[in-house]
Amino acid sequence: MQSQYSSINVQNTNSDLNRFYHMNVPFQLTLEYCSGSELEDYINIMTLSAEKSLMYQESAATKNFARTKDVMHYHDFFEFVIVLEGSIVQKIEGKDYLYAAGSCCLINRSLCHLEHYHAKTKVLFIGMLPEFVSELFKSAQNSAFSAEKKICNGEIYQFITDDLKYPGKKAYLDFIPAYQNHKNALHLHDLAQSMIQTLLYPDFGAAYQIRGLLCAFLSYLSSPEYYHCTKVSLDTNSDFLLFSRISHLFEESNGRMSRAELEHHLNYSGDYLNRIVNKYSGLCLYDYGMTFCLKKAAQYLTETNESIGSIATRLQFTNRTHFYSLFKQKYGVTPKEYRQSH
Repeated sequence: MQSQYSSINVQNTNSDLNRFYHMNVPFQLTLEYCSGSELEDYINIMTLSAEKSLMYQESAATKNFARTKDVMHYHDFFEFVIVLEGSIVQKIEGKDYLYAAGSCCLINRSLCHLEHYHAKTKVLFIGMLPEFVSELFKSAQNSAFSAEKKICNGEIYQFITDDLKYPGKKAYLDFIPAYQNHKNALHLHDLAQSMIQTLLYPDFGAAYQIRGLLCAFLSYLSSPEYYHCTKVSLDTNSDFLLFSRISHLFEESNGRMSRAELEHHLNYSGDYLNRIVNKYSGLCLYDYGMTFCLKKAAQYLTETNESIGSIATRLQFTNRTHFYSLFKQKYGVTPKEYRQSH
């Protein structure tokens, strides 16, 4: 995240290890658009807060040269990194994590990190001081609307409150869109655009509007219907995080997400995804997905009165004999026998 012209003061500027960012406003949005990684490419940067808004441009070559030194930074605020277009590599404590369009992460106040752009990309950074985000949560806790209080049961609330109580932990939250959330990037675009418009052209009630939009953003990420959230500790490597993402998507889709769909959703090749799954499960991608499918079949058999044929169809089996064979191979009995014994 760029900070030279924003409401963020950079300390340890001569350090080759890491730099500390201090934010002197309650919250700040930074929108960065990178046209590419060639010498002629550029990065447009817009920083916005209630106090001021700035827009400027940098050479991609200059910025990429600065980042080849891998001088990471940490800060005294919580930072959401939201990929709106393209993809970025987020280097966190020396480990690389790939984030595609529609995915996000929440960085706490202890992690050293650095964003790498390698192609056409648009990224939104939302920084919030602890006092500001605590104010949002307190408002939700005291709300007359019971639905508003649900945010306090979510991963984001737990992660931030834990960091406030026990600072210094090396952890962050990883968000990937749910399988059925086909409009994730579009909705994030709409929220970002509304926040930017509110800060660029404030009117009566703008302070409430921007808080409402930030709350809508937090609520959107906190909903399992739209996003899968994983807490990542420092000792979690990038391969295991990818395996966790695959598992989330298989669980949601009952193991019926195709290799091509996984490739598109996670921005990795099918061969690489297959190697990751084999590394942690000993199975190929298809067989690992089938474990989720058969687990769901067993659940339907015990929790519903639905016919076995209907269950097989619901789980996308076109050949009932194939379904029976796979089920017996996993559970040692036929679907009918499984239902009778449970």
